[in-house]
Amino acid sequence: MARHSNGKNTFAVAGWVIAVAIIALLAIIALVAFLLRGSDSADGDNSAAPAAVESSSEATPEEATKATSSAPTSAAPASSSSPQSSAPAPSSAATPQPDLTMAANTLLLLDTSSSMAPIYGPVSQALGTTAAGLAADGGAVSLWNYSSPISETATVGYRQNLGFGDGNAVSGTLGGFGTGGVPQTRSAVVAAVANAADQAAGSNDKARVLVVTTGTEQDMDDAEFTAALKDVAAKDVSLSVVHVGEGNVDAALRSAADSFDTVDSADEAKLTGAINRAAGV
Repeated sequence: MARHSNGKNTFAVAGWVIAVAIIALLAIIALVAFLLRGSDSADGDNSAAPAAVESSSEATPEEATKATSSAPTSAAPASSSSPQSSAPAPSSAATPQPDLTMAANTLLLLDTSSSMAPIYGPVSQALGTTAAGLAADGGAVSLWNYSSPISETATVGYRQNLGFGDGNAVSGTLGGFGTGGVPQTRSAVVAAVANAADQAAGSNDKARVLVVTTGTEQDMDDAEFTAALKDVAAKDVSLSVVHVGEGNVDAALRSAADSFDTVDSADEAKLTGAINRAAGV
């Protein structure tokens, strides 16, 4: 018998076809997402590139000026080692001097060489004033003068004029001095310090040698002077120096002194002030 249609057409889609379609759709979606992500990444790389180029480019003139003005300078400290550092030091007259107390015994050692001649008047007046001040405070005063051997019988340049005693006798003795020769200061200082050390030991009290000098004609070199002074030094003896006039300062004497002052003026008040300070008056 022949089959008869019921009038309805039924089409059934196979399951594997649906599965293939879904897989294909997912693949397409994944591909589109990948392409979009790659495009975004490429845009990010391009936007970063100018920053890298900019950071390595040369600074603008304005930026260079700011960098120069804000950077610390390393050239300034170099001035301390420049040739100017070897310039002469300022006069020690401007250097604060230590506050000295008067010693019980003071030996005044005065330069009477030819270089003292132009200022001998005010210097001797100032030294006489200091000696009187020492006497008023009960101190014993001795007076020596020095230059270089002038007479044929002299073997040394220094002379003891007054032993330790009344300082009021100093002014009159100073009035009888003349000037001449050259200032053989170092040998005179060594002898005076040795004498002061004997006085300190004998009186069982402190002593000071106060030198008023115009400079030094070297009768002893630096090493000899330093060694000789060390040999006669004593713990109870101090050395004060007042350099007067415009002559060269004796560096070795300055180094050895407990106090050192300079007065390049003939002003009696300035000279008296400096010598008084050196004596502790």
